[in-house]
Amino acid sequence: MRFSEQEWKRLSRLKPIALERLCQRILDGAEAIISGAAEGEHHRTYLALCRYIRKQDQLITEGFNNWSRSRALYHLVIWRQHGLMTDEEFAAFSPETRAAVELWLSGEPEPLHSDDR
Repeated sequence: MRFSEQEWKRLSRLKPIALERLCQRILDGAEAIISGAAEGEHHRTYLALCRYIRKQDQLITEGFNNWSRSRALYHLVIWRQHGLMTDEEFAAFSPETRAAVELWLSGEPEPLHSDDR
């Protein structure tokens, strides 16, 4: 599936908003890990924080790196899967795009073109 120019622009406008949402969620999670540190458990807490940040870095990489129109559907799927866009924002995309995302999320991905990955 190819994104129209209009849909690509819509997705590109949402990118900083979705990234800000994700970063806020990551910082909230990091704060929870840090505030939960018990006396004498600082090293364990530090290690837990490192694991958490590494895992979240993978999500940032999947959802926001290698930004290109050929990967637009993939980015949209990641954002939808992780709750990085509102239902209203998602509804602004075409029925075809929404159906492709929902199909992918249901476990039956639409075949991608070789340049989509």
